[in-house]
Amino acid sequence: MESPDLLGLTASLTSSTLIFAVVAGLMPRLVGDEPNPVVGIRTKATSSSPEAWQLAHQIAQPLLRRTVWTAVAGLCVQAAIGVVTGFGSVASAVASTVVCLAVLVAMLYAALKGNAAAKSLRR
Repeated sequence: MESPDLLGLTASLTSSTLIFAVVAGLMPRLVGDEPNPVVGIRTKATSSSPEAWQLAHQIAQPLLRRTVWTAVAGLCVQAAIGVVTGFGSVASAVASTVVCLAVLVAMLYAALKGNAAAKSLRR
């Protein structure tokens, strides 16, 4: 059973997943060597010094790369489920929700690890 509402949910969550993946992929290239007000893990600890900023992003970089790969794998699985069951199906909506949440959690984990590294530098 296909539903336009579920199709809309699937499309919006897929778009969000793609945006998260692009941000995670580009952030290591855009952050720079010193704290900035636009891009990066911007917390009190990471903004305290250029060293803390660099360490936080150095620690987060491999985790952000894994975030991108999580998105790629999840979107492939999501596409396969959509092809089999229909993109407006409950299964497709659930898959898109799970993939989006997994990518968001992976991004947050990278930021938390980077922030923790920056905090440890201050001690």
